[in-house]
Amino acid sequence: MQRKVSTSLFHLPNFYKFSFVILIGVGIFFIGRKEIGNSMINESILFLYSVAKTIYFFSLLFARIRDTADHQVDYKDIIAFIGYNTMLIVLSYGIDYLCLYEIDQSSFSGITTREQFLPHLVTFFYFSIATFSTAGFGDIAPTTVTARLLISSEMMLSWFLTILVIANFSSIRETFRQQHTKK
Repeated sequence: MQRKVSTSLFHLPNFYKFSFVILIGVGIFFIGRKEIGNSMINESILFLYSVAKTIYFFSLLFARIRDTADHQVDYKDIIAFIGYNTMLIVLSYGIDYLCLYEIDQSSFSGITTREQFLPHLVTFFYFSIATFSTAGFGDIAPTTVTARLLISSEMMLSWFLTILVIANFSSIRETFRQQHTKK
């Protein structure tokens, strides 16, 4: 029995999966705010979650590309798909940075607001965009090993998405198409 595949790259079930994973990050944020456990354990949990989330996001991304490999996809759908995935990654890492800051405020230098949730949220989304785009203005800087590892993972993810996926999108789809026809 063959399953029906949507020819659109945007796939609502994947949106729900991404959202659920991001909500887990929000849960980690609340754990950090409540100061449950010691900060090293909380930082380790956050880092492991971030790595697992990144692997999961990429597995969903490639699964969706594979599922649509045998179908015609409009250029605008490809651009929307890439933008959607980029937005989710930036949003997710922004929440991770906020969580880390809540766990250990010495993780970042350059944060000027005190105990204000919304300005911190905006600041870390801005920082995540600057990190993802590799603009890195230098106004906010990591000061701990965990912060540097998180930022490095977002930069590697950005590079991977930009260089390997976007630049080779057609080739990736063609490879999946060839694998599918061999079966």
